[in-house]
Formats: sequence, C-alpha cells, structure tokens
Amino acid sequence: MPADGEIDPLGRRQDALDDFLERKVAEGFTIETRTDTHAIITEAGQPFWRRVHRGGGFRRHVVQVDEDGAVTMSPAEPRRS
Repeated sequence: MPADGEIDPLGRRQDALDDFLERKVAEGFTIETRTDTHAIITEAGQPFWRRVHRGGGFRRHVVQVDEDGAVTMSPAEPRRS
C-alpha cells in the first residue's frame, strides 16, 4: 500500500511508462499529454488518404500502467473541437 497517498512511491509505473513511450515515439507516435501513470498518444505519419478515408484526424490511444508495471494501450475517444 502506497504511503501518504502516493500512487507510485517507487517510480516503477513511471519508469515503465517512460520506456514504453520512448519506443512509441521512435515508431513515429507523438505524446499529446501524460501523467506519471497515463498518457494519450497519437499515431503520426499515416498516409493522407488513410486519414481522409477514416474521417480525418489522427488515431489516438490511451496508455496506462497498472500497479504491477504492466503497460496497456487502447483506443481513445476522438479529439473534440
């Protein structure tokens, strides 16, 4: 149990997220926003015709790290105007 309400007192979750995001940025993703345990990333480099065919915009993903340091990535809601 974390002391004093800390979410990640040893930094394990943050380290796992840092490593994951570093790999995704190298693959061409961009980081839209992040905290110590969550991030929103966007797929960059999609061909223009694919973005248009899918209704425009880039695909967004939520990245999160659980208590054990396991990272998951799932689709995020489209960005609202």
